[in-house]
This record gives sequence, C-alpha cells and structure tokens, in this order.
Amino acid sequence: MKTTVLDAASSPLPEARSWLLSVDRTLGVSVGAQLRGQLEYGIACGDIPRGERLPSVRELSQELGVAHVTVAQVYKELVALGLIVTARGRGTFVADAPRRAAGPDPARLTRLLEGVLAQAEREGYSQRQISEAVGALLARSPQPAPQGVGVLLVGLFVDATRSYAADVQAALTPADRVQTVTLGELRAGRGQRGVEGADVVLALAHRLAETRELLPGREVIPVGFIPSQRTRATLAALSPLIRLGVVATFEEFLPTFLAGVKRFAPHVSAMQATHLNADNLSAVLNSCDVALYATGSESVRQLMPDKPAFEYRHIIDPRDIEELVLPAVTAHRSAHAVTKDTP
Repeated sequence: MKTTVLDAASSPLPEARSWLLSVDRTLGVSVGAQLRGQLEYGIACGDIPRGERLPSVRELSQELGVAHVTVAQVYKELVALGLIVTARGRGTFVADAPRRAAGPDPARLTRLLEGVLAQAEREGYSQRQISEAVGALLARSPQPAPQGVGVLLVGLFVDATRSYAADVQAALTPADRVQTVTLGELRAGRGQRGVEGADVVLALAHRLAETRELLPGREVIPVGFIPSQRTRATLAALSPLIRLGVVATFEEFLPTFLAGVKRFAPHVSAMQATHLNADNLSAVLNSCDVALYATGSESVRQLMPDKPAFEYRHIIDPRDIEELVLPAVTAHRSAHAVTKDTP
C-alpha cells in the first residue's frame, strides 16, 4: 500500500519497503484505529507480505508522528489476532502462512519407478518395450473417481462469503463441495452441521483468531483477499467529473478503503469518504453523484434509491487458493483414498 504520510513529517526508514502507512486527521477516525485498519487490511490483502519485518514501535511512532503508546497498543492487538508475531531480539514480523499440508511425495514415486525400470533393463527389455508395457497397463487400469473433499469457508457477510466460496469451488473438482458459514451464524450456534462435515476449514486472514476461538480443536487455514477485477474496472471507468461518495463498513478501515479507491480511480478528484455509522452519512450520500460502498454496507442502496451505487467487492487471493487451499484438499483426498483402500 504505497501512500504518503498526511499531517505528519516523514523520516527515512532504516529499511526500504514497498508499502507505507499514513495518518489522515481530516477523516474523524482515531489515529490508532487508522493504523490498525491499514495494517490489518494490508496484511489480509497481501500488500504487506507474509514474513515481512515491520518497523519497531519507536520507528513507526517517529515516522507517523503518533504516540509511542498508540503504536504499541496496535501491535499488541494484531499479535492477539495472530496477524503479526514478535521475536525477541529480532523484531516484529507479519505471521507466515501455515505450512502446506503433506501430500503424496513425487520423489518417492520417481524412486519406485526407477527401481522397476532398472530391473526390467537388467532382464533385457528395451526402453520401447518398457514404455509400451507401461502404457498398456495404464490404459487397462480403471481410473477411480476422485474422492470428494468437504471445504468450509467462514466469512463475515452471507452474500460475499458465498461469492468467495464460488471462487474456491471453481479451482476444485466437481466432487468437492464448498459450504459457507458466517462468524455471526457460528456465534448464534448455527452452521454446526457444515463444520462437522468439513475436511478443510478456511477463514479470512484477518478473522483467523475469531474463527479458531469459535472452532476449538479444528485446523483453520487463513486466506487473503484482493479487489476483484470487476471492481478495478468499474473504478477505472468512472467519469473524472463525478462527485464520488465512499462508504466504509468499519470505521477503522476507512483510510485504507479510501486509499484503495484512489489507487484505482486516480482521475476522480471529488471524493467524500465516511463510514456506515457516521453522523455525516446522509450528507455525503446527498451530495454525491455516485456512491461506492464496502461489502456489508448494502443499505446504502436503500438510502439513495435514485442514484447509482456499487460495491467494492473482493475475491479470495488466487495465490492462497493455489498455495494453501489446493495442497490441503489434495492431502485430504489422498487420506480418504488410503482409508478407503485399507482393509
């Protein structure tokens, strides 16, 4: 997230980094909430990479002109969420992704086949004969139907979580099934059937601690998210002459949300930003031509029925689907196959 420091003098950092943080005191959001929101969102959407070293409390306090105790409290809260970790004598880092689930070892298969080929060659068979024999065996061998794996995605909002689940489902086999549940449903004691039937449980990275608390004893894989291509295209297509109203769902994410909008619509100069529970929400919506709202703020449509409004929608980060979800699903599929074949 490459932004500049607002209302504060910048000082050189000891280490160059591709992301910077900002404080905007015109937004009516506490600097602590702004800092936490930017770090939380930046980590969840991958702008601040996993394993990245964060500035020390002193460094960040001086960089932003924010009280030392404020930065220390934000770091403490993010540690509690499992988003960052501290290492004595080394510093503070973004938490690494969980290790990939173990699956079949390709190297072992290679070693097995090498032994068989060597034995066949010792007995006088040519490589062509070996190749034809292997091909004939594979052609005769029936391919078992893939064993379905149950995946549960835990989200915040029903519609968005279902949309995220569709992204995950598209990367899996038709035999796999992705179900959804929200944190609110889990708190209310609903959705337990989906939990019990799930082999793999996924949670939004910045809600990992809450999900683990509600699902004790279950392994939960955190997945990040990024703005969807449709969101980026819609913002890029906006007229530079419009007055855009920007509505965040959560107060602490307002500065980061606004920075993201400016990143994809730098040509729109007239922007007013607020959040769903702010006192000036109606005034912002009345004065804008178009409203852009964060997921969870769908009520904006009802508040301005005669003006266009669209959602800033995200998708599950494809890198996490490839690097975290698929290996976990493959490992469980292999485990199912072993269990099924064991007498």
